[in-house]
Amino acid sequence: MQHKFIFLWVIILFFTLSYDATALFYSLSDEQIRQAIAYGEKNRDLDYIAFLDEWVVVSEEGYEWAALNTKFSILAYKSKQASLAARKLTEAEIYQSLSEAEDLLSFHVVMYGNSPDFSQDYHAVLLYKNKPIQPVNEQNDTHARPTNLGIRLPASYRATCQYDFPNYYVEPDEEVCLVILNPLNKERRFVFHLKEMR
Repeated sequence: MQHKFIFLWVIILFFTLSYDATALFYSLSDEQIRQAIAYGEKNRDLDYIAFLDEWVVVSEEGYEWAALNTKFSILAYKSKQASLAARKLTEAEIYQSLSEAEDLLSFHVVMYGNSPDFSQDYHAVLLYKNKPIQPVNEQNDTHARPTNLGIRLPASYRATCQYDFPNYYVEPDEEVCLVILNPLNKERRFVFHLKEMR
Protein backbone atom coordinates (compact mmCIF):
# COMPACT_ATOMS: atom_id res chain seq x y z
CA MET A 1 0.00 0.00 0.00
CA GLN A 2 2.78 2.39 0.88
CA HIS A 3 4.49 1.72 -2.49
CA LYS A 4 1.28 2.66 -4.33
CA PHE A 5 1.07 5.88 -2.35
CA ILE A 6 4.70 6.79 -3.12
CA PHE A 7 4.23 5.92 -6.80
CA LEU A 8 1.10 8.08 -7.00
CA TRP A 9 2.88 10.96 -5.23
CA VAL A 10 5.82 10.75 -7.68
CA ILE A 11 3.44 10.90 -10.67
CA ILE A 12 1.58 13.92 -9.26
CA LEU A 13 4.86 15.67 -8.50
CA PHE A 14 6.17 14.92 -12.00
CA PHE A 15 3.14 16.45 -13.72
CA THR A 16 3.12 19.43 -11.38
CA LEU A 17 6.77 20.26 -12.01
CA SER A 18 6.73 19.52 -15.74
CA TYR A 19 3.63 21.60 -16.45
CA ASP A 20 4.48 24.80 -18.32
CA ALA A 21 2.58 27.78 -17.02
CA THR A 22 0.30 28.88 -19.82
CA ALA A 23 0.26 32.63 -19.71
CA LEU A 24 1.71 35.52 -21.63
CA PHE A 25 5.17 36.49 -20.38
CA TYR A 26 5.12 40.09 -19.11
CA SER A 27 8.77 39.70 -18.15
CA LEU A 28 11.26 37.14 -19.43
CA SER A 29 13.55 34.96 -17.36
CA ASP A 30 17.04 34.19 -18.64
CA GLU A 31 15.77 30.82 -19.89
CA GLN A 32 12.86 32.46 -21.74
CA ILE A 33 15.28 34.93 -23.33
CA ARG A 34 17.35 31.97 -24.56
CA GLN A 35 14.17 30.30 -25.87
CA ALA A 36 13.11 33.44 -27.77
CA ILE A 37 16.56 33.80 -29.36
CA ALA A 38 16.61 30.11 -30.27
CA TYR A 39 13.10 30.37 -31.76
CA GLY A 40 14.25 33.26 -33.97
CA GLU A 41 17.37 31.46 -35.13
CA LYS A 42 15.62 28.15 -35.76
CA ASN A 43 12.74 29.70 -37.72
CA ARG A 44 14.67 32.37 -39.60
CA ASP A 45 13.50 31.15 -43.01
CA LEU A 46 9.78 31.36 -42.22
CA ASP A 47 7.79 34.23 -43.72
CA TYR A 48 6.52 36.97 -41.41
CA ILE A 49 3.03 35.52 -40.87
CA ALA A 50 4.18 31.93 -40.34
CA PHE A 51 6.92 33.09 -37.96
CA LEU A 52 4.46 35.10 -35.83
CA ASP A 53 1.61 32.59 -36.08
CA GLU A 54 1.40 32.17 -32.28
CA TRP A 55 0.72 35.90 -31.86
CA VAL A 56 -1.52 36.57 -34.90
CA VAL A 57 -5.32 36.59 -35.02
CA VAL A 58 -7.08 36.66 -38.40
CA SER A 59 -10.44 38.38 -38.83
CA GLU A 60 -13.61 36.46 -39.64
CA GLU A 61 -13.35 37.68 -43.24
CA GLY A 62 -9.96 35.97 -43.48
CA TYR A 63 -7.81 38.74 -44.89
CA GLU A 64 -7.38 41.34 -42.11
CA TRP A 65 -5.23 40.42 -39.13
CA ALA A 66 -3.75 41.69 -35.89
CA ALA A 67 -0.53 40.69 -34.13
CA LEU A 68 0.24 41.07 -30.45
CA ASN A 69 3.84 42.19 -29.96
CA THR A 70 5.09 40.54 -26.78
CA LYS A 71 8.56 40.67 -25.30
CA PHE A 72 9.07 37.09 -26.48
CA SER A 73 7.88 37.71 -30.07
CA ILE A 74 9.83 40.97 -30.44
CA LEU A 75 13.05 39.36 -29.21
CA ALA A 76 12.45 36.27 -31.38
CA TYR A 77 11.88 38.43 -34.47
CA LYS A 78 15.03 40.47 -33.84
CA SER A 79 16.93 37.22 -33.36
CA LYS A 80 15.57 36.03 -36.72
CA GLN A 81 16.75 39.25 -38.41
CA ALA A 82 20.20 38.97 -36.81
CA SER A 83 20.46 35.33 -37.83
CA LEU A 84 19.60 36.21 -41.44
CA ALA A 85 22.48 38.71 -41.32
CA ALA A 86 24.75 35.91 -39.98
CA ARG A 87 25.27 37.49 -36.58
CA LYS A 88 24.11 37.20 -32.97
CA LEU A 89 22.12 39.74 -31.00
CA THR A 90 24.18 41.96 -28.71
CA GLU A 91 23.30 42.50 -25.06
CA ALA A 92 22.22 46.06 -25.92
CA GLU A 93 19.87 44.78 -28.63
CA ILE A 94 18.38 42.22 -26.25
CA TYR A 95 17.80 44.90 -23.61
CA GLN A 96 16.23 47.24 -26.19
CA SER A 97 13.94 44.48 -27.44
CA LEU A 98 12.73 43.73 -23.93
CA SER A 99 12.06 47.40 -23.21
CA GLU A 100 9.92 47.91 -26.35
CA ALA A 101 6.88 46.20 -24.84
CA GLU A 102 7.43 47.25 -21.23
CA ASP A 103 4.06 47.49 -19.43
CA LEU A 104 2.21 47.38 -22.78
CA LEU A 105 -0.03 45.19 -24.83
CA SER A 106 1.05 46.42 -28.26
CA PHE A 107 -0.87 45.42 -31.39
CA HIS A 108 -0.08 45.82 -35.08
CA VAL A 109 -3.21 45.60 -37.23
CA VAL A 110 -3.43 45.17 -41.00
CA MET A 111 -6.72 46.39 -42.50
CA TYR A 112 -8.08 47.15 -45.96
CA GLY A 113 -10.14 50.11 -47.14
CA ASN A 114 -11.07 52.10 -50.21
CA SER A 115 -8.77 55.15 -49.90
CA PRO A 116 -5.16 55.86 -48.83
CA ASP A 117 -6.34 57.62 -45.65
CA PHE A 118 -9.27 55.34 -44.75
CA SER A 119 -7.86 54.50 -41.30
CA GLN A 120 -6.83 58.00 -40.19
CA ASP A 121 -9.83 58.49 -37.88
CA TYR A 122 -10.01 54.95 -36.54
CA HIS A 123 -10.07 54.38 -32.80
CA ALA A 124 -9.15 51.24 -30.85
CA VAL A 125 -10.35 49.90 -27.54
CA LEU A 126 -9.33 46.74 -25.72
CA LEU A 127 -12.12 44.76 -24.06
CA TYR A 128 -11.12 42.78 -21.00
CA LYS A 129 -13.87 41.03 -19.05
CA ASN A 130 -16.31 43.24 -20.99
CA LYS A 131 -14.67 46.42 -19.68
CA PRO A 132 -12.97 48.84 -22.09
CA ILE A 133 -9.33 49.85 -21.78
CA GLN A 134 -8.33 52.96 -23.70
CA PRO A 135 -5.05 53.02 -25.65
CA VAL A 136 -2.03 54.99 -24.50
CA ASN A 137 -0.90 55.23 -28.13
CA GLU A 138 -2.71 55.08 -31.47
CA GLN A 139 -0.77 55.21 -34.72
CA ASN A 140 -3.17 55.10 -37.63
CA ASP A 141 -1.72 54.65 -41.09
CA THR A 142 -2.65 57.76 -43.10
CA HIS A 143 -0.83 56.61 -46.26
CA ALA A 144 -2.18 53.13 -46.93
CA ARG A 145 -0.61 51.34 -49.89
CA PRO A 146 -2.60 50.23 -52.93
CA THR A 147 -3.06 46.48 -53.03
CA ASN A 148 -5.09 43.87 -54.86
CA LEU A 149 -6.80 41.10 -52.95
CA GLY A 150 -8.40 39.61 -56.04
CA ILE A 151 -12.09 39.49 -56.83
CA ARG A 152 -13.29 40.04 -53.24
CA LEU A 153 -11.71 43.50 -52.96
CA PRO A 154 -10.52 44.46 -56.45
CA ALA A 155 -9.27 47.98 -55.65
CA SER A 156 -8.27 48.54 -52.06
CA TYR A 157 -5.61 50.00 -49.80
CA ARG A 158 -3.65 48.21 -47.10
CA ALA A 159 -3.09 50.08 -43.83
CA THR A 160 -0.88 48.99 -40.93
CA CYS A 161 -1.83 50.59 -37.62
CA GLN A 162 -0.39 50.26 -34.12
CA TYR A 163 -2.34 50.43 -30.85
CA ASP A 164 -0.74 50.21 -27.39
CA PHE A 165 -2.61 49.53 -24.15
CA PRO A 166 -1.40 49.38 -20.55
CA ASN A 167 -1.05 45.75 -19.46
CA TYR A 168 -1.43 46.24 -15.70
CA TYR A 169 -5.22 45.83 -15.95
CA VAL A 170 -4.97 42.47 -17.72
CA GLU A 171 -4.13 39.06 -16.27
CA PRO A 172 -1.63 37.32 -18.60
CA ASP A 173 -3.71 34.13 -18.92
CA GLU A 174 -7.02 35.73 -19.89
CA GLU A 175 -8.78 36.67 -23.11
CA VAL A 176 -8.84 40.16 -24.60
CA CYS A 177 -10.68 41.54 -27.60
CA LEU A 178 -9.14 44.29 -29.70
CA VAL A 179 -11.92 46.37 -31.25
CA ILE A 180 -11.15 48.83 -34.05
CA LEU A 181 -13.88 51.41 -34.72
CA ASN A 182 -14.23 53.58 -37.79
CA PRO A 183 -16.00 56.99 -37.61
CA LEU A 184 -19.31 55.31 -38.54
CA ASN A 185 -18.89 52.89 -35.59
CA LYS A 186 -18.30 49.86 -37.82
CA GLU A 187 -16.22 47.39 -35.81
CA ARG A 188 -13.35 45.08 -36.57
CA ARG A 189 -12.77 42.56 -33.76
CA PHE A 190 -9.75 40.41 -32.96
CA VAL A 191 -9.91 38.01 -29.99
CA PHE A 192 -6.61 37.06 -28.34
CA HIS A 193 -6.25 34.12 -25.94
CA LEU A 194 -3.23 35.29 -23.97
CA LYS A 195 -2.68 31.94 -22.27
CA GLU A 196 -1.81 30.48 -25.68
CA MET A 197 0.93 33.04 -26.34
CA ARG A 198 4.41 33.67 -24.99
